[in-house]
Amino acid sequence: MLFRLILVAMLLAISACSSQPTGSGGDTAKVVGGAYKVKRGDTLYSIATRHGWNFKELARFNGINPPYAVNVGQTIRFGGSKTTATRSTASASKGKPVAAATKVTLRGWAWPLQGPVIGRYSAADKLNKGIRIAATAGQPVFASLDGKVAFAVNIRGYGNLIILQHGTSHASVYGHNSKMLVKEGQTVSKGQKIAEAGDLDTDRVQLYFEIRQNGKPIDPLSVLPAAS
Repeated sequence: MLFRLILVAMLLAISACSSQPTGSGGDTAKVVGGAYKVKRGDTLYSIATRHGWNFKELARFNGINPPYAVNVGQTIRFGGSKTTATRSTASASKGKPVAAATKVTLRGWAWPLQGPVIGRYSAADKLNKGIRIAATAGQPVFASLDGKVAFAVNIRGYGNLIILQHGTSHASVYGHNSKMLVKEGQTVSKGQKIAEAGDLDTDRVQLYFEIRQNGKPIDPLSVLPAAS
């Protein structure tokens, strides 16, 4: 528990100083060449730490936007031009047909929380790549599908954020939680309580929810069952 608190404090400090160029590796020498293939259980933060990078700097270098989700098999580069790194990352994502890469499909998803939708997905708006569901403080947040916790930490703008990896091609994102009940690397079942709703870094109690396919957000309402 103490380690988790220290880690969160470090990440918040990194966020506060993100305008300054810095490495995050402490005694780890910064790797400035080569590439790494994302493995099951990896997060961008863990990859950056092992290679002496600040995770936000590594995200910018590879063209990865908040909330910094990575997919198994994705190439993370530590050298070369930013343009090349961004293009290579996009190519790796596009090169995998969903059906061949994973047994997870767009069927079987469940609502992570019951409540009215107060914000909808927008393909054109970078800030609305998911939906926002109104909630009450402490309301249970459930895993939308079986998966593994790839990311569970406080990120500025998203509050307590959880990202679940579903197979190799899909991920779901849960933001603004008041309390997280799972840890990175933990396997969870569909319908399992993973968090409690809150209003961290937002103006009212709500859940921010995304579904990503091959690293790209899709409209959750296109795959979630009709609201009852």
